[in-house]
Amino acid sequence: MKKVLFVLVLAAAFAFAIESCPVEDPLPGTSGTDAVLQYDDGTAAWIWSGLLHIGPWFDVTDFDAAAVGFDCNYTEWWFYHHATYPWDTDLISGELWTGDAVTWPVTNLTADTFTALHYAPAYVLYSPAVSTGTDFWMIANTTIHSTLGRPSALYDGTTNFTGVPHTFYSQDWVLWNTVNSGGIDIDVFFRVEGLISTALERSSWAAIKGLFR
Repeated sequence: MKKVLFVLVLAAAFAFAIESCPVEDPLPGTSGTDAVLQYDDGTAAWIWSGLLHIGPWFDVTDFDAAAVGFDCNYTEWWFYHHATYPWDTDLISGELWTGDAVTWPVTNLTADTFTALHYAPAYVLYSPAVSTGTDFWMIANTTIHSTLGRPSALYDGTTNFTGVPHTFYSQDWVLWNTVNSGGIDIDVFFRVEGLISTALERSSWAAIKGLFR
């Protein structure tokens, strides 16, 4: 029985082998606008394949120290089809979760199946906007449609502007690891766009409402 279990575990490990390779030539020109929040530096450098759950933990205070909330209008996802790691599907589940780097993803806010594109942004739009709080996760879940951990996401090659790791992956939803290439914790090209709310805005709105009571 133990031998059978070992074989099954080994087979599962090979089915989702984690592999990576550099992009042949670094690909610039994919930075977002000022309204888009991103931890990647905008220059594509790496492709990672075989990851079951992958994405950035967003702390909106990294982008506005006065932030007290965030309403997400859309998410932006970048993938790369490399001949070394052919996709068995271009469908993937894009998910938003509550949580931070201590609790990890906790509560699912939304999950949408969409079609990944080769080196082009795929968008998931939300109407109404999804309220996430100041800390949340943007997760690509490859387990629903793929048997190989595909499609393969695109990554930069540098540490992000905060100096703190923000992109993590998990093969079991329990242990979460940084994505590290050449000793550097790199970031996936997953981005969000929306409205950051601040304490000043909320207090101002409360004062306005108070005038009409």
